[in-house]
Amino acid sequence: MSEQWMFYFDPNRCIGCHACSVACKQRHDRDADADDWRTVSHLSRGEYPDFEEVPISMSCMHCHDAPCEQVCPPDAIIKRDEDGIVTVDRDRCIGCHYCAWACPFGAPTYDDEGLMSKCNLCLGEGPGGGHGQPERQTPEDGGPTPACVDDCVGEAIKAGPQSEVMAEATEKAAERFEQGAYGKRVIVEPLEEDADLADAIREGDEPAGAITYEG
Repeated sequence: MSEQWMFYFDPNRCIGCHACSVACKQRHDRDADADDWRTVSHLSRGEYPDFEEVPISMSCMHCHDAPCEQVCPPDAIIKRDEDGIVTVDRDRCIGCHYCAWACPFGAPTYDDEGLMSKCNLCLGEGPGGGHGQPERQTPEDGGPTPACVDDCVGEAIKAGPQSEVMAEATEKAAERFEQGAYGKRVIVEPLEEDADLADAIREGDEPAGAITYEG
């Protein structure tokens, strides 16, 4: 495999505006009421005046170990050798939902045909747009910026080959990633102002409305 592509997320810069999920739907011509390939969850804890909240933007993280690929009965899910992006061949998908049960991020969605679709890191447009596409190119090499990255108001989301994303992360975020935080599936900046809430998220505490990262 050449270099793994991955996402980076900085919760300190995310303002919870959902521009990332809207941009994703626009790029892939998805209906407004379709399940999001990229979601924004608002993790909260406590009651006023001791109320804390942080928005978390998530999608398929194109895991290095791709649990969805490992459980797919018809081998419709492919972890690509050329860039590590996980794609789905919808001609082979049987809509069994095994991938949804295996995914730690709740990334797979199912359309009216019952077939799986999810983020393809903007390899192509539409459901299955990533399957069979050539190697992902960086914007410097002529490839498009992923829609969620392109429209992120706070520049909280980045994507690219692992070495490039790591180079832009803070030393602490890179160190935590190397130590195995979040299963080394995504680089996440530590929360700057609320260590308690950060610990709760990391340790799987159950803040209201929470979807927690593994790790």
